[in-house]
Amino acid sequence: MTTKEVYLRGPAGALPRRAQVGLFELPGRREFLVRHLGAEPRRVLDIGCAGGLVALMLKRLGHRVVGVELNRPMALEARRRGIDLVQQDLEVSLPFRSGAFDAVHACEIIEHLFDTEGFLEEVYRVLASDGILVISTPNVNSLGNRLRVLFGRALPMWGAFPDDLHGSHLRVLNAAKITELLERTGFRVDELVGVDLGRLGRLLRPWPTLSHLLLLKCSRVA
Repeated sequence: MTTKEVYLRGPAGALPRRAQVGLFELPGRREFLVRHLGAEPRRVLDIGCAGGLVALMLKRLGHRVVGVELNRPMALEARRRGIDLVQQDLEVSLPFRSGAFDAVHACEIIEHLFDTEGFLEEVYRVLASDGILVISTPNVNSLGNRLRVLFGRALPMWGAFPDDLHGSHLRVLNAAKITELLERTGFRVDELVGVDLGRLGRLLRPWPTLSHLLLLKCSRVA
């Protein structure tokens, strides 16, 4: 039997380059992150940094970036891009002092974790008192998922077994649940937007709770 950590560390847990580029190019996500970081250089922790595309972008903008990635092939890829990186499981304490970072970026990560609350408590700990968190996760209540359920189809973002599509996703979240979880762990949600592809994204912009992905900027509440 394969444990989650062993699966995520190995080749099966690595995102193909095409998938990494697809996530990097999701409409509005990079702009959202850059806008909330601002122009002044900041200490940024990129959690689940994959091959380092977002980390490299932030580094080129002048920010001091540290990545965290469990999967060995993707960690090697990020290091080849010059990213300072720690390779470790996110189900254990982060190896950084309290208040070490001004911002944390953790996109498409929390749905992979068993102890989501413990993870966010660690994020809270390593953030400075005025630090920010930018986080995203698939939305179980998206318009597409509602239609799939109506017609008796499976939801593609949650696989039934490890090798199924998105088979490493463990948690199911919607806007209300991710907000509740963030507030329980000391954060305030300042902005929530939806992320969708193509024409659908423009149509759903006023209704992020129907979007494919939820993208949030949060402040650490002292």
